[in-house]
Amino acid sequence: MQKYIDNLDDFEDDSRPPIVDMVEWLVPRIIAAVGIMLVLMLCASLEAL
Repeated sequence: MQKYIDNLDDFEDDSRPPIVDMVEWLVPRIIAAVGIMLVLMLCASLEAL
């Protein structure tokens, strides 16, 4: 038979806050969007020459 732990006060919540997951998801997309915008601006400026 399994032994169950009764004293749950010894355990801490090590889970990450949801804001960390959101930032981790959002930052690479922002960097990619900025990179695409820079490439498009460079192409537009080269066409204007």
